[in-house]
Amino acid sequence: MTAKPAAAPEAVAAPAAVLTFFVLAFAWSWAFWWLAPLWKDDAPVAATALAMVGGFGPSLAAVAVVAHQSGRGGLRRWLGRCLQWRVGWRWMVGAFFFPVAFMGLAAAAHVALGGTLPPSPAAGHVLLAAVNFVLVFLVGGPLGEEFGWRGYALPALQRRWGWRSASLVLGGAWALWHVPLFYSAGTVQSHLPMGLYALSAIASSVLFAWLFNRTAGSVLPVLVLHTAVNAWSSVIPVMVLPDGSNLRPFQWVVGTLVCAAMLLLFGGGPTPQGGLAVSRAQP
Repeated sequence: MTAKPAAAPEAVAAPAAVLTFFVLAFAWSWAFWWLAPLWKDDAPVAATALAMVGGFGPSLAAVAVVAHQSGRGGLRRWLGRCLQWRVGWRWMVGAFFFPVAFMGLAAAAHVALGGTLPPSPAAGHVLLAAVNFVLVFLVGGPLGEEFGWRGYALPALQRRWGWRSASLVLGGAWALWHVPLFYSAGTVQSHLPMGLYALSAIASSVLFAWLFNRTAGSVLPVLVLHTAVNAWSSVIPVMVLPDGSNLRPFQWVVGTLVCAAMLLLFGGGPTPQGGLAVSRAQP
C-alpha cells in the first residue's frame, strides 16, 4: 500500500466541518447578494457595499470553521500554510500571465475565423486598468474566496477523493455559489449563459487545484491567478457585453480552459505534489 503524504493538522477536517463551511459560505454570500438589489434604487452605495461584503463568504467561513475546530494555534498554522510565499517566483509570474495566453489565443481564433472584437475597455485608460488589478484583488473575488475554496475546502475534499474529483466537485459548488449574481443587474454573470459560466468555473477549478498543489498548498499563487483572470478580462475584449454580444470570443475562452483542464486531468502526467495530500492511498 502506498502511504498518503503527511497531513497538515489544520487541514484534516471532519465531514461535518466541511459541510459547515459550505453552509456558512453560501448563507453569508447569498444573504447579502439577495439584499443588495433591494437597496439598489434608494441606496446604490450601500447596495454595492452589500454585494462586495457578500463576496467574502468563503474566506470568512473558512476562518470561522478552522478557528472553531483548531483554536487560535490551528488558525495560525493554517494561515501560515496559506500564506507561504517561498514557492518560486516563476509560479507567480506564470499565474499572472497565463490568462493573457488563453484569452489571447481565444481572441486570435475568433478573429482568424472572421469574427471581430470590440475595442479594449482599457484603451486610453492604462492607469485605471493598472489600478483595477488592485481593486479586483481586494474586492473583486480573489481575497474573499480563495482562502475558502482552495485554502480550506480543496485540501479537505482531495484527502478523501483525490485532487481530480475534488477539483471537479469544488468547481460545481463554486459555480452554484454564483447563482444569485445571475439575477442581479449589472453583474458580470447577469449577461452570461449560466451553463457556459458553470463550465468555465469547473474547468478553472481544475487549473486552480493543480496550481495550488504544485505550490505546496499556498494560496498566494492562486490569488494571483484569480486576480489575473478577472482583471485581464477587462483588458482583453473576450467577455460577453451587457447587450449579450461578443459571446463567441467568450465561448472560445471557455473551450480553451476546458482543453487545458482535460490535459491536466487525463494527460497521464504525475499527480501534483506539494505540502498537502492530494491522492487517496491505493493498494
